[in-house]
Amino acid sequence: MFKIFSFILGAVVIAAAWACSAGMGGVDDNEWIENPVFSMDISPPVGWTFFPAKSSDNYQIWYFVGQSNDTVLARQRANAEIRASMLEALTTANMNLYGVEVTNDYTPVQVENPTTNLKGVGPLYGKVEAGAVAQTSIGGTADFVFKTYTIPLKVTLRNAANRRYQWNIVKNTFMQKLSLNFNARFNGEIIVGKF
Repeated sequence: MFKIFSFILGAVVIAAAWACSAGMGGVDDNEWIENPVFSMDISPPVGWTFFPAKSSDNYQIWYFVGQSNDTVLARQRANAEIRASMLEALTTANMNLYGVEVTNDYTPVQVENPTTNLKGVGPLYGKVEAGAVAQTSIGGTADFVFKTYTIPLKVTLRNAANRRYQWNIVKNTFMQKLSLNFNARFNGEIIVGKF
């Protein structure tokens, strides 16, 4: 009788411990995710934006150092930097890279450098902080009013599958690589979801 009681008590303790550990953080680390989608809000690196062919206000300098010349170059840079960061993150997590496709939904935006001016008639002016366009203001007749600038970005992987635990390692490394190597500024946490 004592052996049965010990067995039942042990089973209850193990079941309770397993139930508590599975719920830590609100998500099961053993969840299997195929073709994950990484959703985030970022202030884009200045190289992911482009300047107009001619200044809207006839300023001598209307672009930022490192800014792309046009939308095609800005898109190529964004794609290359996102892909490089993601592949490095996958490598760090010891995941197979064979056949993995990295895509994103980033669309480049035109931003002018206001330099020291207080007004401008162009569509959008920006302020760069640590290599990212962190604030923007719409042009017009009134003085610039700069506000925090972030954009939603989704990075999707195809032909890749693993447990959520591994995807969290990829997520954290991706954030680190994209911010330290390419100057992206993150606003909040990256959410890993399913395609």
